[in-house]
Amino acid sequence: MEESKGRILAIDYGEVRIGVAVTDELQILVSPLEVINTRKVDPVKRIFEIVEEKGVTEVVLGMPYLLSGKEGRLAGQVKKFKQELEKILPVPVILYDERFTSKIAERELRERGIKPSRNREKVDLFSAGILLEDYLEYRKRRRSR
Repeated sequence: MEESKGRILAIDYGEVRIGVAVTDELQILVSPLEVINTRKVDPVKRIFEIVEEKGVTEVVLGMPYLLSGKEGRLAGQVKKFKQELEKILPVPVILYDERFTSKIAERELRERGIKPSRNREKVDLFSAGILLEDYLEYRKRRRSR
């Protein structure tokens, strides 16, 4: 199955902040885009604007699973958020396992001399980028089977 080209948007959902990353049109490069503060901005509306502005063809929404494979604490909120996005977005919204993305992001920040506890927005941005990179790798592996 050949995937269409166009930008893919990744969302690292959080109750207060939502990290967003996007690919280039060839779906090769991943760039952190922004952090949406849900207390200041309607996240569904903002994501719709980004999809329109960037020509996004697919949205990947991080699903919080526990190590056991069971759904994490925010899973219900993520599913509800997915439904809200699907009502307004003209592109598919795919749930994708986001296990370890925040931990990897925190480790990368520490390696750069940045304290994650003082830079939560950077953690959210990095997490969205890591989620998107992992999703692209998953698709590549799936195609090569």
